[in-house]
Amino acid sequence: MKLLLLTLSTFAGIIGLSGCDQLPGKPKPSDRWQPPEAEKNFQVLFNGNCRACHAGETNIGASISMRDPLYLAIIPRDVLRKVTAEGIPGTTMPGFAKANGGELTDEQVDIIVNGILDWGKSKSSQVTKANLPSYSAPLGDANHGSEVYNRFCASCHGQVGQNGKAGSILQPDYLQLVSDQYLRSVTIAGRPELGMPNYQNLVPNQPMSDQDIADIVAWLVSHRNASNVLPAADANPSASPNS
Repeated sequence: MKLLLLTLSTFAGIIGLSGCDQLPGKPKPSDRWQPPEAEKNFQVLFNGNCRACHAGETNIGASISMRDPLYLAIIPRDVLRKVTAEGIPGTTMPGFAKANGGELTDEQVDIIVNGILDWGKSKSSQVTKANLPSYSAPLGDANHGSEVYNRFCASCHGQVGQNGKAGSILQPDYLQLVSDQYLRSVTIAGRPELGMPNYQNLVPNQPMSDQDIADIVAWLVSHRNASNVLPAADANPSASPNS
């Protein structure tokens, strides 16, 4: 009995000297539970909310990569923030801000936006910035767009009614899933992770003009089912952003 009391007394003394923070099994501060709004790490927030659709340079996502330096060179910050916070009605892009049914605070939305734009800044030297097209613009001439398609796109996507090596981009299901602005963004930035060049490199030494881009988007939009057409891109990028 005396031995047991001595052992307990010794253990209590050790605990008293070491303090409560050294109790066996007590979690470290970094391991303790925190509410979701306490997360301030960009990479954690991006991976948890964006990465599944907007993957990186090596992983292929359903939508445009948020590491694409050309895309990040043309999208205005206010548009990127609006899209992140509010989503894009009529598409699969949700709003992540709490005010729009999401789970992120305004501060967390800003952390994501700033982190994405920092990626673009770190790779800005990869972008030929002369005469960059605007992020958003009105639809052009659909009739001329067919000529633009044959010149810049048909070699990969096939002539109208045919499948090329990269598959047709006139599939009704595809056109119903994407917005006018998405078609414009992909035409400009390409999908390099899928092997699709940007507007500067579709034809060597023949970059697409602003009018070419507007016309081909109008032509693609004209192939949608007229009974279920997504809204056209607004000329004011802060009014109706689409990614």
